[in-house]
Amino acid sequence: MEWWTWILLWLALAALALIFLGFLAWRIFRGFTGVMDELGRASELLSPDSVTHLESGSRPIPLAIFETPAAVRAENSRAARLRQWQRLERRVRRRSLRGQPQRLRDLPHL
Repeated sequence: MEWWTWILLWLALAALALIFLGFLAWRIFRGFTGVMDELGRASELLSPDSVTHLESGSRPIPLAIFETPAAVRAENSRAARLRQWQRLERRVRRRSLRGQPQRLRDLPHL
């Protein structure tokens, strides 16, 4: 081969390597910006003095890390009882709408 074909070959390889590195840098940059967007959204949701929660009328999300273990256990058991009661109400309502027999333990007044 002639000497100038080797130069062209190495120039083409270097150009392809630069294009590939540019592509990788672009993907890393896009991933980093996506992570930073998600981090911004998460910090807005988890900030205790968030103005958006107060303006929307919803109560702020309590962070369990600042509570005592006993308080967290009590809140979890209260929430579990509430979910169980809601499931029971849905089951009674669904069975009465379908005309299915009710369980005696599902009827609270018996």
